[in-house]
Amino acid sequence: MKFYKLLALLSVGVAGAFPTACTDKYEDMENHMPSWLNSNIYDYLSGRGDCTYYIRLIDDCGYTDAMKVSGSNTLFFSNDASFERFFQTNEMGYRSYEDLPYSFKMMLLKLGTIPYSQLLERLSLSDRGQVTFRRTTDFEVEDTIPVVDAEDLPDSKYFAPYRRAGKPIKLLSDATKWTLVQFFPDVMSGKHITDDDFSFVTGIPREADDASLFANKIIQKDIVCQNGYLHELADVLVPPENMAAYIRGNEKVSRFSRLMDRFACPVFYKRDAQGDSIFQTRYFNQSPAYSFTEYNGTNAPGLLYFDPGWNLYQPKGGNTSQPGYETDMGCMFVPTNEAMDRFFSPSGEGSDFFEAFGSWDKVPDNIAADFVANHQKYSFLSSLPSRFGDIKDEAGYEMEVSKENIVDKFVGRNGVVYVTDKVFTPLDYRTVMGPAKIDSLNSIFNQAMTDAQFVYYLRSLKSTYQFFVTPNEYMKDYVDPVAKSYASENYRCNLEFQLTPQNTVAAVPTRTSDGTVITDNNFPLGYNGTISSTSILKNRLEDILNCQTLVTESNEAFEAARAGGQEYFITKGYAPVRITQDNKISGAGNERPLTVSKIYNKENGNTYLIDGILQNTTTSIYDVLSSKDDFREFYDMCALLGIFVNNPTSSTVAPGRKVKFLNQYHYTVYVPTNEAIREAQAKGWIPTVGQIENEGDQSVRDSLENVMERFVRYHFQDNSVFIKGEKVENKAYLTSTINEASNKFYPVYVTNKDGNITLVDEADYGTGRVSARVVKTEGVYNLMTRDMTLNSGDKEKATTIEAYTYAVIHQIDDVLWFEQPKGENVKDQK
Repeated sequence: MKFYKLLALLSVGVAGAFPTACTDKYEDMENHMPSWLNSNIYDYLSGRGDCTYYIRLIDDCGYTDAMKVSGSNTLFFSNDASFERFFQTNEMGYRSYEDLPYSFKMMLLKLGTIPYSQLLERLSLSDRGQVTFRRTTDFEVEDTIPVVDAEDLPDSKYFAPYRRAGKPIKLLSDATKWTLVQFFPDVMSGKHITDDDFSFVTGIPREADDASLFANKIIQKDIVCQNGYLHELADVLVPPENMAAYIRGNEKVSRFSRLMDRFACPVFYKRDAQGDSIFQTRYFNQSPAYSFTEYNGTNAPGLLYFDPGWNLYQPKGGNTSQPGYETDMGCMFVPTNEAMDRFFSPSGEGSDFFEAFGSWDKVPDNIAADFVANHQKYSFLSSLPSRFGDIKDEAGYEMEVSKENIVDKFVGRNGVVYVTDKVFTPLDYRTVMGPAKIDSLNSIFNQAMTDAQFVYYLRSLKSTYQFFVTPNEYMKDYVDPVAKSYASENYRCNLEFQLTPQNTVAAVPTRTSDGTVITDNNFPLGYNGTISSTSILKNRLEDILNCQTLVTESNEAFEAARAGGQEYFITKGYAPVRITQDNKISGAGNERPLTVSKIYNKENGNTYLIDGILQNTTTSIYDVLSSKDDFREFYDMCALLGIFVNNPTSSTVAPGRKVKFLNQYHYTVYVPTNEAIREAQAKGWIPTVGQIENEGDQSVRDSLENVMERFVRYHFQDNSVFIKGEKVENKAYLTSTINEASNKFYPVYVTNKDGNITLVDEADYGTGRVSARVVKTEGVYNLMTRDMTLNSGDKEKATTIEAYTYAVIHQIDDVLWFEQPKGENVKDQK
């Protein structure tokens, strides 16, 4: 209530203050008056004997005749006992009627006057019969224009010139009309507000049929006079402040208030009769009904959801048949200083905020705006205490608030403020994205998440992520996988990512051969030494983000897997990464392991800061199989069968050759030793390459090729399995050979433990025999590959990755069979 100390000026344009239009028809009583009909409003109040203060208000404000003559008014009034309590307890220092300034008297009178006569039941509805939660009165904002001392102005850079000048200014908290909040029976039922809701919010008990304005109970309703209706209030109707003014005046929430007031601006309203400027306070906000996004030609540094000082607040949306302010009001959950301090501490939930900024005053404006906005709710009616169990923030995520979190409540003229013992951090900052969004040293990665539309994925609280963030200084040396396919070495490049003045990500291409910047305007990815194409950059950023995001069962399960010796993990994009016990991490294409410098525990996982980009490999399955003599026999069969293809279309091409039957997923390729294949051929189980090439009968050749292809494809398994990968015991994975009887793919059974992988094929399943083991000779196991498809029929013009396949290749010591082989000998025990 300290606000009312500032009331100092009353506009004089109040002639004809109370309109006389009627909504109720009165019978011509002539010389007979019903016994139940009181005289005019003035005489009724005067005749009661306990309303002397209110009569003095009417007289002092010049409304004696208006309250005596016939007309049509509704008046909310208070008796002398109410005024005496007010003089004893008010915070403005008014200890007697004589202390009241004229402007305050006028405010008390006009705020309680509605310029048409209505029974209480009818006040619950609009002229169209719609439930009316809030309504305006005769009071106009210019009736009381506060003069605010410089030191009491909002502490924002926009008010700073006026604060420095040290002079008071005439400042409205908002230039729209004030409203009454009607907790009337029909309103309560129509808006689904329970008695418990009312009691919790206002702090006063409620019984059936009770009616209140704000928290001020109506103790006698529908008093009928010749010129209107009267409703008697338990206390003097002193209007509460709006949400912004309450928060600014509450020392218990001063830290939050200081953040919020960064977005307050003095906006010129008009000049008064003396020529003095009158300003109103506006807050930067994005509300579609009352947005405010720039000040004097400068864009807002951040946007709240709505202006907390807007007197005529109306929720987002609404309908056109009823003023929005009548339907609902705003709501804010405002943390105490103690809650803010607990959050912003080395061991608090906001430890990453504390580490990045050190104090609330150093939190950047854009983050401060996100923080304040997340404590705003567009609808009080959706934030009733009875709905706390399923209340969501404006981003659609659970707020997890209970009555026990509420330490104080305030019903203002434009909304309700719940003072809380906890901070409601914006979801993005609670998730694994938080460290990237908070710290400007990670701003490139933060913008990358936005540009690649990755934020929607990482917001999920139903998943657990291990998220690897690369700070700005290490966002370089990314080997561009598309450029590596170009014939000219001058165009093969590494990328260094940068943040543009427009806050978008761009990249500088430097030649892999000598590190010089590629400025050739014929370079497919960009020109003048910059890659700025949105589609190209989004493609590469997705490639990086997919490789730097692990989806895990839980943090505990991830740590347990690591403690059990697992080092290889499959990322969101199916890329393999290796994390060693000493916290070194590498992708398949990294020349050196990267170091984890910091780990943040967040609500949906862990965030790790690493000193580089996790690089994918550009080596294909074909590259590996064709280059190793250990794999010669298997490769020759694949080559003969045409498994490796490069069939460019008008819109796609592979950089080299790729496996024709694999999709965008992760796989394992088991390559039997040359000796094992030759032994199987000697037994007549599979044909040799030469046998097929020399076969002159096409039907016989087709039959032999079918036998060979079904054999080969049985060695391609869904899911990548690594030595030191996920531990499994006799787990079935599908292969690429189909069971023609069931039309389902044959499985192979994998056991991965103690640093070894053993396999049981379908032919041996159930016999207790091991079919094959991964050979752990250096250079023939855990070989990581990626097949790619690019976005052009001509790879020299390609710019983006269209599709990819990851696979790990292992040598195994024997061949695998999906059925008992046909030949000279049945399958022997391995």
